Amino acid sequence: MELDIRLLRTFRVVAQTRSFTGAARKLKLTQSAISQQVSALERELKTQLLVRSNKFVGLTTMGEILLQCACQVLDSVDRVRILLADQSGANAGRLSVAVPATFCHWLLPHLVDEFHRRFPAIQVCVVMADVESSVERLADREVDLALIPTTMHHKSLGMAPLGKDELVAVMAPSNPLAHRDRVLAADLKEQRLITPPPGNLRFVPWDNFLIHSGVFPKVVVETDDLELAKHLAGHNVGITVAPRWSVLSAAERGECVALPIGPAGVYRDWYLGYHNGTQLSGARRSFLRVCAEHLPRLFNDGGRGRMGSCAWNQSANRTIPAGAADSAAPAPQRKSL
Repeated sequence: MELDIRLLRTFRVVAQTRSFTGAARKLKLTQSAISQQVSALERELKTQLLVRSNKFVGLTTMGEILLQCACQVLDSVDRVRILLADQSGANAGRLSVAVPATFCHWLLPHLVDEFHRRFPAIQVCVVMADVESSVERLADREVDLALIPTTMHHKSLGMAPLGKDELVAVMAPSNPLAHRDRVLAADLKEQRLITPPPGNLRFVPWDNFLIHSGVFPKVVVETDDLELAKHLAGHNVGITVAPRWSVLSAAERGECVALPIGPAGVYRDWYLGYHNGTQLSGARRSFLRVCAEHLPRLFNDGGRGRMGSCAWNQSANRTIPAGAADSAAPAPQRKSL
């Protein structure tokens, strides 16, 4: 008896999600196709694997046994493929990476361009996902890697550090704080804030800064759309927080001002997440190498390679609109994070 690996993968997802609908969503198949594949596996094994009802999908005793064996078999198959690709030295194949939306739009093109220049035979599949979804997809082996802007602890995942980026306060040039060198916690008490929804894992250091400072400003808008938040901040609806690299161009055009937060700044740690069941080798290691070499510069200059007409205050690395740059004192090049 020969079992189809494809059927085992489908069964594993159904068993882990306990849902045909959830499995169909994860595997990007129709619910009918998922049901047919599981039924084909049951016919092949001549035993019932699932308990089906309108409310849930459960595992029979035979299903529990098969799930344990299927996980071992599929993990071994994945390891063999990675080892063979690594030993061949071909650096070819397909690599799927989960990435936050803002990173996709601003920094990922620079990374992918460099990666394809060095490894042209590797096809990159980009999956735009928030942190929670990225972790879930990694754990379920739906993606090979994930770029994650916070520390995550998951028994199935490993995290390779990539560096830090800075979060800055973004506001309209007409805001009374716009002429400060930086924004302190006390400055925010009377300000209106545009913030991500509670529990957003992209801005954990910002949340920690407010909590540790004991400051709880008035929130006027909650949105997980960073571009909308920056647009609202530019129209003086309130102050928002954003990665420094994402506001360089807008600050240069005079659409907003971006200031460091707190006495020492607020920074995020970035990681490349991977599944512990597979070695970080072959295409995965190649992508890690490119990220480690180029992300510090991208975090610092947003991929621009130069500051252009956007100047930085010498004492606080404050972004100054282009019109004010002529009168600003020359600032030394800021060290990469």
